[in-house]
Amino acid sequence: MASNTSICGICSLRQITKVSKHWCRECEEDICDECKEHHKLLKPTRSHEPIRISNYKSLPSFLTDIQQSCIYHNEQYQLYCVEHAVPMCFKCINDHQKCKVTTLEKVANNFKTSEQFLDLESRLDDLLQNINGIKN
Repeated sequence: MASNTSICGICSLRQITKVSKHWCRECEEDICDECKEHHKLLKPTRSHEPIRISNYKSLPSFLTDIQQSCIYHNEQYQLYCVEHAVPMCFKCINDHQKCKVTTLEKVANNFKTSEQFLDLESRLDDLLQNINGIKN
């Protein structure tokens, strides 16, 4: 999160100080109730799902530290290189012309049915059984 004071980033740009109650992960910005309503109505941000600041602050740091934007081009990730297993922005496509590239949305939607996820889930179940066996 950009600030600890929880001031609405959008209002701040307009020289207005309003306490924010929500965090937009996609925009990486604090937003107040009024701006949240506008956020839901604007076409580019309509699909964003802001969460309450209190919920955001309670998330573990390994989740909040995940980069949402490309560190090289400062643009939001939209694509995914299957061969290198990395998210990419549209400008990164030049470096991955020979790779199999798909949309990040497809990867996210297929995540729970992917073989890697199912394998991980199975391994975690086995690990949990082993831990319970050791405890007993």
